Amino acid sequence: MLNANQLEKVVALRRALHECPERSGHETRTTATIRTFLQENTSLEVRDMGGWLLASHWEGESLPAIGFRADMDALPTGNGGARHGCGHDGHSAMLCGLGLLLEGRRVGKNIHLIFQSAEETGEGAKRVIDTWPALGSLQAIYALHNIPGHPRGAVLMRRSCFACASCGHIVHLTGRPAHAAYPGDGANPIGLLSRLALETPQMIDDILDGDDRLLMRTLIGLNAGGEDFGISAHEGRLCQTLRGHRKADIDALIQKIEARALAGCREAGLKCNFEIRDAFPDTTNDDDRFDDAMTRFNAAGLPVKLLDEPMRWSEDFGWLLKKAPGVYFGIGAGEDCPGLHTDGYEFDDGLIEAGVRAFGVLV
Repeated sequence: MLNANQLEKVVALRRALHECPERSGHETRTTATIRTFLQENTSLEVRDMGGWLLASHWEGESLPAIGFRADMDALPTGNGGARHGCGHDGHSAMLCGLGLLLEGRRVGKNIHLIFQSAEETGEGAKRVIDTWPALGSLQAIYALHNIPGHPRGAVLMRRSCFACASCGHIVHLTGRPAHAAYPGDGANPIGLLSRLALETPQMIDDILDGDDRLLMRTLIGLNAGGEDFGISAHEGRLCQTLRGHRKADIDALIQKIEARALAGCREAGLKCNFEIRDAFPDTTNDDDRFDDAMTRFNAAGLPVKLLDEPMRWSEDFGWLLKKAPGVYFGIGAGEDCPGLHTDGYEFDDGLIEAGVRAFGVLV
């Protein structure tokens, strides 16, 4: 457990991070603030890994290693700024608290603290994978997220899928304009775009084949043509968010949508291209590490709540779990806490001790 002086330092750090929110991929002041804190308060080896920080507690080259990750980016605002409306300032402060907890201790392993950028865009974890080959040799990797709507300070656990995969999928069709009096002279994409939007639910049913796992789409936009009543539409886009328990299901759905679009384009004389944005994998926990974490949490007397369903939101920590076995878990932020990404949300400093303690139990 953190002593009173350590906890005060970590709370002050969290508040300092809250005052310098930065958008994904631009976390320069945030990184500098965390680095300064660790260098002034710990003996961890702190390395700038090109947009993210790695702080290591070394005990011997031949010893096993585990990792802990915190995200540090903020949400973009409409005026080009940013705000911490998801609690990443708290997550980074918790991980710094683990650094304080490790100071002067021997735990029989090497511990790596990963302060990751760009979680909100799904790109930050990929950057860790690309720049740190040692990730694949970790025995385990862990991360957490504060989660409103659950008992304050409870450890929220779920076997297998903790958070859904998701992506934005765009179908862009281009045809030929024509006079509205002679629409047959052109190639209008509206019919095909509409059919794709209407047929996607059946594609989902075909993939699931009666299984109750989640696979869903949300219509984000269907845009075509304009308000010039003399011209038949010749260009349009269908934008859908695809979400599910398994990334493989989303990949299968994308294949079906694109195959149907290509076939329709051949029939209608249209051209098409596709785009995927904000792609996140499923965040799926390793069974063995899950069992070990449950044993440790229960032995330490931590309040554990098992979740019935995966979170529908997505988390790019799933990319790291595809390289090293590990566990993603939650810390309850209180039943009455405003939701993540809402105007009323701000990280509760009272959760810091619970998060640091959970990390410490896993060490």
